[in-house]
Amino acid sequence: MRRQEAFAVVLAVLATVGTVVAALWYDRHRDAGREVIEILAIQPKNGNWQPSEIRLERGRPVRLKIRNVETVSHGFALPDFGIGVAEIKPGEVHVVDFTPDRAGVFPFYCTVWCSPEHMAMAGRVIVTESVARASSGR
Repeated sequence: MRRQEAFAVVLAVLATVGTVVAALWYDRHRDAGREVIEILAIQPKNGNWQPSEIRLERGRPVRLKIRNVETVSHGFALPDFGIGVAEIKPGEVHVVDFTPDRAGVFPFYCTVWCSPEHMAMAGRVIVTESVARASSGR
């Protein structure tokens, strides 16, 4: 009976460790090939979006991880790229993947009334031509 118990304990430990290792591996590799930017949603009186200005290259895939670190809900809109997150509750993270297809300056803002300073909760995405595209004359 002792052998069976020891075997069961070893299997349980391997299953637990294996699950944790697999989860960490997956998290690290799911972002492969994308620029990953974390954006913190913070009421304007406490600091506003962090960062409030994001620089990207046209044609390079990006993953935005929008994290609400407040006790009130926020929303997120980047309308020029058809991106909208209706509500991000306190403590939640929403992931948005996209590839900017044009250069320029594009506003993003909160879409959920979060404070009396709500209208000031805005930032901008600056998309530039990539160095390779610019040097090839495209």
